[in-house]
Amino acid sequence: MSMRIRAYLLIMIGAIILPISVFAAIALQTLLRSERESALQAMTQSAGATALLVDRELSSAEAALHVLARSPHLAHGDLAGFYEHARSADRKGDGIGASSGGNGTILFDADGRQLINTVVPPGTRLPPAPDYVRIRTHQVITTQQTLVSDLITGAVQKIPVTTINVPVPLLGGRRYVLGSVFAPNFFSALIARRAVPASWRLSVIDRNGRFIARPSEPERQGQPANPALIKAAAGANQGLLRFITHSGVDSYHAFTHSPMSGWTVAVTVPASEIDGAARHAVMLAAAGMAVALLCAGLAAVFFGRRLFDAIAGATRAATRLSEGGTPRAFREGAGTGIAEFDELQRSIADAGVKLARSEAERATLLLREQQARKLAEEQVRIRDDFLAMLSHELRNPLSGIVGAAQLLRIETANPAQKRHAQDILMRQGRHLTRIVDDLLDLARLARGKIKMNMQPVELAAVVESVVDALRVAGRIEQQLSCRLEPAWIRADRTRIEQVVGNLVSNAIKYTPAQGSIEIVLTVEAGEACLVVRDSGVGIAPELMSTLFDTFVQGAVTLDRAQGGLGIGLSLVRSLVALHGGSIGATSAGNDQGSTFTLRLPLQREIAHAGEDGQVPELAPGRAVQQPAVSTVLLIEDNDDARHMLAAQLAATGYRVLEADNGVDGVVLARRERPDLAIVDIGLPGMNGYQIAAHLRRDPAMRGLRLVALTGYGQEADRQLAFNAGFDAHFAKPLQFEALAEILAGVAAQ
Repeated sequence: MSMRIRAYLLIMIGAIILPISVFAAIALQTLLRSERESALQAMTQSAGATALLVDRELSSAEAALHVLARSPHLAHGDLAGFYEHARSADRKGDGIGASSGGNGTILFDADGRQLINTVVPPGTRLPPAPDYVRIRTHQVITTQQTLVSDLITGAVQKIPVTTINVPVPLLGGRRYVLGSVFAPNFFSALIARRAVPASWRLSVIDRNGRFIARPSEPERQGQPANPALIKAAAGANQGLLRFITHSGVDSYHAFTHSPMSGWTVAVTVPASEIDGAARHAVMLAAAGMAVALLCAGLAAVFFGRRLFDAIAGATRAATRLSEGGTPRAFREGAGTGIAEFDELQRSIADAGVKLARSEAERATLLLREQQARKLAEEQVRIRDDFLAMLSHELRNPLSGIVGAAQLLRIETANPAQKRHAQDILMRQGRHLTRIVDDLLDLARLARGKIKMNMQPVELAAVVESVVDALRVAGRIEQQLSCRLEPAWIRADRTRIEQVVGNLVSNAIKYTPAQGSIEIVLTVEAGEACLVVRDSGVGIAPELMSTLFDTFVQGAVTLDRAQGGLGIGLSLVRSLVALHGGSIGATSAGNDQGSTFTLRLPLQREIAHAGEDGQVPELAPGRAVQQPAVSTVLLIEDNDDARHMLAAQLAATGYRVLEADNGVDGVVLARRERPDLAIVDIGLPGMNGYQIAAHLRRDPAMRGLRLVALTGYGQEADRQLAFNAGFDAHFAKPLQFEALAEILAGVAAQ
């Protein structure tokens, strides 16, 4: 049986469309399931990412508390200084929870009582410890582990807050607990910054099932979450479930737990959005498939018709040819072309170019991310190395101090041993002071608060002075040679001595005893050029680019004999820059020695400058020479410091009066009429400034000389002391020799 060509074309179209339709239905069903699973997976990932974000903030707060727990103010019992330290470390200015208050740091004693709360001014009466605070404090001290609280009502501000608490390592961690307070809206503002669809609801739920954060419904903070969610979260670390919310919306809920706090982080999305998005994607795909099939059918019909017409035309042409005619129909259809294929090729080419560009951008972003991660890991390593080195640098002198103090308490120790112990106490005390001064200088330089006393200075004399001091201290074991030309510069002599001392000390530290050190000072091209060259361990090539950065140092041995805090060269670079000079370093590599070159501009007009000795800081306009004194009054609340200074004064031949507070000190001064009073500024009740004001108003006290003694050595602190009426200002620890100018002319009674 024969069929017409039209029938064959219809059968061909059906054979093409039917399999496509079947496979399209299967693909659409698979797409529906895949879209739903993809949306639910996105919810689970969002919950996990939010939990990581919460843990990151808790970890950051924990790290800050551990650093704060090692504050020297707290170790010395200086709660006022520790309050300022803690307040400066509080979270602020980051835009999270700053508007509602609540962020702060609390110091608890072992019974849960608040000793310091940076949310309120110092001296504010703090409420007694609630039972839950005592229990939490006891748990932290007992376990020596960090504890994150659930949502609680703050005892001071009476607002819902959360806290993180860490033990303070004083006395084995059995004395204090430090807590960091998170404001009511802290975590709401934190998770609200996540880029999620507007219909998604993020929540943080504490271990008691109450909302800590829910940005979409802030009024629900502190209210219980859905029991179905709490029950499911109690039995699994993470999961996905579906139930109707309290507002009557059928929703999917993905949850996970914060590993650090045990809180539950949940993401809620309306079920209609999840299912609707999948159905919408499927409907779009189905509609597209139907349109494609229709177009394909129409195209098949169209081209089939064209083919049928061409065949019919060819038949007519053949018939006409047999009759001697011209096959016009064939000629008319022979030149038909399809331009869409050319357009498609151009579109594919454009898409390929864009895809290649996108891949290049992705590779660039990946490289930047890897570089950023490497930089962050390097910074963490530098921080850890610095903390380890700081611990080592502090423990060494502390070990010597403790050992010397214990030796002095042994009655059978001979005088030579006791003198040696005293030398150790003085030397290690100066070493600790130098460490603190370097750290403070670094902080002042970073804030631009350092002051320079610029004057003509002969650089060669500075170098000779530094070298002589190191020789007297017995620190130079190497072969050291100096070739110094006269070179006058305009500089702060103290700071230039600090720079030269750092360079020479580094050369000594990193050069073995059998090595050599050469110091050369020349004048060239309007600059003083100081070169410090050694034959020591040298500098590794990978360290050269960061040699003058803060906390950077080469590899050290286990005993850290060549260690340091990694801040000396950073201080040198900053101080040299303040003098308009430059500092550079070269080295051929490990064990090849190193060369440091310091360049400073010469003083244009050389002034006559002498060798200034170091004198105590006196108030502007006050005379340095003082008449002799015989009676000294000490007003200091630290018993150990007061007794030691009193013993030194008494041993020198002075009559010493003591008071441990301002009120008793003023009474004693008016009754005994001493010649000189040494007053601690940070006294309880009446501080040192108030004492000076009282005594200066008393006509009978006009001849009394006042010396301020304080742990604060900034320029502003000195000016406050002078404005209050003090004649001199000393920063702790007080070197007894520094009183020589004030006590000049003392006559033994």
